Amino acid sequence: MISLKKGDLIVIVAPAGVVQFEQIKSTIDKILSKGWNYEIGKNTFNHYTFGYNYSGTPQERAEDMQWALDHPEAKAIWCARGGYGGVQIIDSLNFDKFKKYPKWLIGYSDNTVFHQHMNRRKIQTLHATVCKPLSQGHSEESYLSIFDVLEGKSLQYNIPPSIFNQIGECNGIITGGNLSILYSLIGSNSQDNFKNKILFIEDWYENYYHIDRMLIAMERAGILMGIKGLIVGGFTKMDDEKNNQNYHESFDEDAYKIISDRFKKYDIPKIFGFPSGHIYDNRAIILGGMVNLQVDKLKVVLTNKI
Repeated sequence: MISLKKGDLIVIVAPAGVVQFEQIKSTIDKILSKGWNYEIGKNTFNHYTFGYNYSGTPQERAEDMQWALDHPEAKAIWCARGGYGGVQIIDSLNFDKFKKYPKWLIGYSDNTVFHQHMNRRKIQTLHATVCKPLSQGHSEESYLSIFDVLEGKSLQYNIPPSIFNQIGECNGIITGGNLSILYSLIGSNSQDNFKNKILFIEDWYENYYHIDRMLIAMERAGILMGIKGLIVGGFTKMDDEKNNQNYHESFDEDAYKIISDRFKKYDIPKIFGFPSGHIYDNRAIILGGMVNLQVDKLKVVLTNKI
């Protein structure tokens, strides 16, 4: 994919939930500090309410996203936020001009719709924080990992071991994203093929039973058969705050127990506690890119090359 140099352009769009300029200003400042320029889609700060607070009607959000995909000068599309709404517009988008003017797509959460749709078509994307940070902000490393990729550098993460890990090593293309979105895409023409790939999942604000339900549905659909490895990121704000003493933890132990149980039949390398998702330390992952995953008793190493 493309490496950015000083003066290059990043476009910002909001394909899902409502967002305000003040909420993304800190990220814009980071873009400018790197010597890059930015443009914002004309509908980004619109507000449309129809069962949810969207950043515009489906037509307005699709118009902005198409503008970003087609942009002849932009080198990256940085989603302003997630929320809900990507699935409403994905089928109206045309990727013909994007192939002529390729660029990074940056985002996570609801933006998994676009990651999956593009990964299915062998386009690499960047799973990373959106322009609007979480209420607690994000670590400096969260942004440095994005900038490393945009500048053409390889990523390597050394992660502490987890009791849920399974030892092993594999090479493969990484795919996945937000578990709820992956579940919602089952059987659609946006769902990537997971066979012979390393699956990454993360989520938040889910009931424990629904995590189990989603994984069972994916298994019954046959899309987990043949995966080469598993990477489990942030699972936070699970179930009910009153009943869950780990509610604010980045890596909820009970959620991990459910996931571990569902994947126990798969004899593959597995890592839990990867710093990516709806958490303070949200490191970038190149979805659709080749990675080497090494898991042993003392450490985990994930190398993601451009």
